[in-house]
Amino acid sequence: MNRKISLISAVTVAVSFLAIPISAQHIATNTTLESQFTPNPLILEGMSGGKFKATELAKTEETATGYCDGYVNLQPNHILVLENFFEFLKIEVESNNDTTILVQGPGGVWCNDDSYNTNPVIQGEWQQGSYRIWIGSYQKNSSNNYQIKITE
Repeated sequence: MNRKISLISAVTVAVSFLAIPISAQHIATNTTLESQFTPNPLILEGMSGGKFKATELAKTEETATGYCDGYVNLQPNHILVLENFFEFLKIEVESNNDTTILVQGPGGVWCNDDSYNTNPVIQGEWQQGSYRIWIGSYQKNSSNNYQIKITE
């Protein structure tokens, strides 16, 4: 699903399938944000988890924002494209189960687990560019519903 969120709130939907077996297909949502986006917070939903350790994708056990815990799919859950620099942007995962987050983008890799109870958060300054976001489950092969709240 592609979303363009801006002052005008234009929304475009397009779904593409990955070249992997049907049982393992994973569709990432693509979201583009500009400063002063609406709605704020922006809510994205999905299913967490996978069979690969987040540390394998992150190529580190810990980042400045936290540990790279949990299990994820090889493909990201979300792709976030920032049209400009954000002095402050917060990505908070909410789930009834223990989830983790891994973000790769301009300037590096960031991970988090359990910032707010069992919910991970990445926040701070964000450079313009494309970010791949994985939402992991603490347990291997465990899939859990989640919502991401993106606030400016």
